[in-house]
Amino acid sequence: MKVWGAHGEFCARHQWEVIVATLALLACAASVERHGPGTRSEHCAGWATACPGLEAEHQAADAVIMTFVRCAALLYAYYQISNLHKIASKYLLIIAGVFSTFASFIFTSAVASLFWSELASIKDAPFLFLLVADVARGARMAKAGWSAGEGQGKRVGKALSLLGPTATLDTLLAVLLVGVGALSGVPRLEHMCTFACLALLVDYLVFVTFYPACLSLVADFASARKEISPDNPFSEEDLKPNPVVQRVKMIMAVGLLCVHLTSRWSWNGDNSIIEGPNDNMTPATHDNLLMHTYVKWFSVSADYIVIATLLCALIIKFVFFEEQRNWIIDMNDLTVKEMNQTEIGANATRKPKFSFGDDSNSEVSTQTDDAANPDDVEWPLLSPSSSASKLNAKKRPMVECLELYRAGACTALSDEEVIMLVEQSHIPMHALESVLDDPLRGVRLRRRVVSSRFNTEMGIKQLPYLNYDYSKVLNACCENVIGYIGVPVGYAGPLVVDGKAYMIPMATTEGALVASTNRGAKAIGSRGVTSVVEDVGMTRAPAVKLPNVVRAHECRQWIDNKDNYALIKEAFDSTSRFARLQEIHIGVDGATLYLRFRATTGDAMGMNMVSKGAENALKLLKGYFPDMEVISLSGNYCSDKKATAMNWIKGRGKRVVCETIISNESLRNIFKTDSRTLARCNKIKNLSGSALAGSIGGNNAHAANMVTAIFIATGQDPAQNVTSSYCSTSMEVHGENGEDLYVTCTMPSLGVGTVGGGTVLIGQGACLDILGVRGAGRRPAENSARLASLICATVLAGELSLMAALVNSDLVKSHMKHNRSTLNVQANADGNVTLKVPL
Repeated sequence: MKVWGAHGEFCARHQWEVIVATLALLACAASVERHGPGTRSEHCAGWATACPGLEAEHQAADAVIMTFVRCAALLYAYYQISNLHKIASKYLLIIAGVFSTFASFIFTSAVASLFWSELASIKDAPFLFLLVADVARGARMAKAGWSAGEGQGKRVGKALSLLGPTATLDTLLAVLLVGVGALSGVPRLEHMCTFACLALLVDYLVFVTFYPACLSLVADFASARKEISPDNPFSEEDLKPNPVVQRVKMIMAVGLLCVHLTSRWSWNGDNSIIEGPNDNMTPATHDNLLMHTYVKWFSVSADYIVIATLLCALIIKFVFFEEQRNWIIDMNDLTVKEMNQTEIGANATRKPKFSFGDDSNSEVSTQTDDAANPDDVEWPLLSPSSSASKLNAKKRPMVECLELYRAGACTALSDEEVIMLVEQSHIPMHALESVLDDPLRGVRLRRRVVSSRFNTEMGIKQLPYLNYDYSKVLNACCENVIGYIGVPVGYAGPLVVDGKAYMIPMATTEGALVASTNRGAKAIGSRGVTSVVEDVGMTRAPAVKLPNVVRAHECRQWIDNKDNYALIKEAFDSTSRFARLQEIHIGVDGATLYLRFRATTGDAMGMNMVSKGAENALKLLKGYFPDMEVISLSGNYCSDKKATAMNWIKGRGKRVVCETIISNESLRNIFKTDSRTLARCNKIKNLSGSALAGSIGGNNAHAANMVTAIFIATGQDPAQNVTSSYCSTSMEVHGENGEDLYVTCTMPSLGVGTVGGGTVLIGQGACLDILGVRGAGRRPAENSARLASLICATVLAGELSLMAALVNSDLVKSHMKHNRSTLNVQANADGNVTLKVPL
């Protein structure tokens, strides 16, 4: 398996080399000099020493056998075309399988030209390829190679490692089986069987070399446009052969090999080869010349009549009489459901009726016939004889399923069997992904159980879940996953921060937010924003209780001692490569102490890191104060995700200060206002108004908007918005004439990170890539500090734009334009839907 995988990966990674080398060999084979013009090649079509009679008249037995072969080839081709959609429903995959067969035919013809002088003598070659070609094998290879996941070379290598051994055994068995036809004594059949053996060998070589290279090359060309995406997810189980069938094939191959050895290389007592039948024997002459001529004409022409009749019959059947099957996939459980035309008509959704009201808003009322509601629309029942029904309905007894589950063979259980074990509480529903070793399947089955148990099928079906990498979610971001929510992502910019332009991704459902922030970035212009970032550190404050205030005081003095603090710091820092304790700030309430550990955490936001370090430090402290009781690892003195003066004063995470100067020209042309108006509004609104409301950290217009939008886009913890949006916005007149505007934003507690948490997800990681801060920086906290400065600069741009909108009364107009849908959907009491479209 490893050899096949390495070979497939080599072909996929060196596509051009393999393709060019193969085509060069093809050209060499096609250009080999024959015996010269006018001379006939003495090479033979079979393993005999001569091949006379190939251009002679066909015998009756010869024609009958070849007619049977051709009919079988047509029927087999019809069968493959009818069933190919079960392997791959995309046209690209079907074309891939046909391409594999076509390439093999071209290469075989070139190789055969080395042994036959005229390819016209191989006129039955297309029928042979229809009979021996395995189109499905090429489609399965394409499906595996074009599936999402690891690198292209590794995917093709893995697919070839699974298909290669099976293809080798199948080819060997087929060559031995078809080779038996060369023993028939029928010249034409011997000729074709020899050619078929050669075709099988060439097809095998093309499949394991030329085809993987072409497959990888096409995937590389199309991957940038996302054009290749199989409907059904690739599974290794689709490619793994049945071990019983493989053993039977090996036994057959050995038996057929013995037949060939005894038939072709039999030896007499003198160790001389026994000669086979003389192929130069001519048919017996007939007395009746007229009858002989009639039989000869019939034997030559009847096979073509039979072939033409069969081909026409298959075409007519396929076009006019073949039952039209509509294979649909239930996106809730990915089960295949088959519908015919009558079922489609019975289950089709009725067309809505539209009626226009008489009021000025032109109400459009829609209702379905017979007052049908969405709950009545069900999937069609499967026919008991359909293959899809058999695949979805098989269910083994509970005892047998339990044995498989306990043996760790859950992948062998069907969906219905897994659901049965979940319903009987044998498999915890939260552990489906790990038990099945398939995150997507776990999510899919959990959706089925939840929708059935809580009668939420319609809602679950509308929640998307496909095309998502749940392996990054498992044990990292979410539990009991049933899907994902798509949030629109816009960009504001370019926003110049510290001399570099950035496009700021913002995920939000609030219309006008991105447009407003973009207007602020435009006003800032090329002058840009200057930022200063301080890595304050993340905090965690356990609450510990001593027996009395005297012991509490002694504990506090012990911690304040430098030598003792060094011991605590060593215990704290030993829990992580990045966490470094900076301070222990102690709050006292009677005999209870609140130990606020503050530590830098590199490029991670660091909540888990600091919690782990604080827990280890408490174990050390417990050794010196055994009468100390740990009440809670978090005593709300941190303070995490709560509005507190502690974070506003002491800071938490990153402390960022940004400044910029807006010219009078930008104020006039973009904001339609002046510096004095904005400075006056900022003082009255952001300072006096916030103070009158008793706000903590709310001396701003709407900093939380920009913070939350960037948090969602970049995989931060949105709940940290409570303290991360603390911001003090200041605006002052600037310049000789006081016509420019000096603006600053101070944010003392931004909790951000560029590693861990939601940053591992694909979309969120992509937004971090856009900003150039994904992962750990070259220096500790380099990327997280840059992200914090970008957030603060974006807040500054948003603050400017909103303040300008407020003084110009543009806020309502902008929200009516960007944050109000023109289509208002209302549900009436009778269940009908009314669409109000303003004229």
